[in-house]
Amino acid sequence: MVAKSKWILVFFIWIIAGCSSTRIVSEVQLIHSLGLDIEDQKIKGAAITHVYGKEKTQVELLETKSSNLFTILPDFNAITPSQVELGQLRSVIVGRKYAENGVETLVHTLCRDPSIGFRLQLGVAEPKALTILKGIRQTQVPFFISDSIAQNIKTLNLPKTNLHIFLFNLYGEGRDPYLPYFVMHNDRVKLDGLALFRDDKFVHRINSKESFLLKIMVEKAKSGQIPFEVTINNQKESGLLKTLHSHAAFDINTTEPVPSIKVKLTVNGQIKDYSKWLQLSDPQVLRQMEKELSSYLQKEATSFVKHLQKLGVDPVGFGDLVRSRSASWDYSHFKKVYPQMKIAVTASIKLEQTGE
Repeated sequence: MVAKSKWILVFFIWIIAGCSSTRIVSEVQLIHSLGLDIEDQKIKGAAITHVYGKEKTQVELLETKSSNLFTILPDFNAITPSQVELGQLRSVIVGRKYAENGVETLVHTLCRDPSIGFRLQLGVAEPKALTILKGIRQTQVPFFISDSIAQNIKTLNLPKTNLHIFLFNLYGEGRDPYLPYFVMHNDRVKLDGLALFRDDKFVHRINSKESFLLKIMVEKAKSGQIPFEVTINNQKESGLLKTLHSHAAFDINTTEPVPSIKVKLTVNGQIKDYSKWLQLSDPQVLRQMEKELSSYLQKEATSFVKHLQKLGVDPVGFGDLVRSRSASWDYSHFKKVYPQMKIAVTASIKLEQTGE
């Protein structure tokens, strides 16, 4: 009986193995980064792939032009000796013009492909995705985009982002999506702020400082840094404030026809790179510095929020906060009143470490 069960198990393993689709890594070209641009009313596709040789593995750049998005992959296969696969796709970057025309069709296509995970990273390129991928090819680092995004999320000013978060912000009423923004700087690829979207269309880029302000509003940030300039004892002092922990609290009032919101930012941080004359070991000087930094952050955050209202974009998700506290919710009405809403920001900074 035991022997019979053993042979039945072997038979089923053989059947399962026969049904599986195998791919030998040296016989396929794995796309790691995909770039898309609009050129002459067509879609210009570019891809960073690995070519596995007997002695050396090389990073190769594929280029093609298609009449629509859905024929990009077949067109890549038409110009390669090996089958092109998306199983290792880590990032998709689109040129600014492509993003201005809308990315909804693209994200629909990506999320329908079972070989692509929701941790896929998306980005916008200035001026073209092809330019950025050419820069990556020169570095011979195929995962440059995804690694750069991960590093900036972990240590700098980039809020958490991936395909899943982008879809949540795109289709969630009362919020707008954002993506990392890449440029070429001194012949090197650089992550330079965030691309803001209204619905699925790119409308504006914000810099690193504004990315920091957005980050501390949308998540409990444990990283990020912002340059500052304050006056202490009648002397101007500039330096760098590094976040150790942040928290944003929102108080929403929906009793009036136009809702109002109070935002309270709390940041525990560390001062870096400041002048020797500034004696932060003195409790009185430390308290004064905390007061000045709180005032500075409040001013910067207030200006940033007003700028978002003027643009008519809502990456913070103020609309979603109003929706969650409204008995009757009308998104069209909110978009009309959003630019006139009173959004008051206060900030409190506690310096836990001074670097001394």
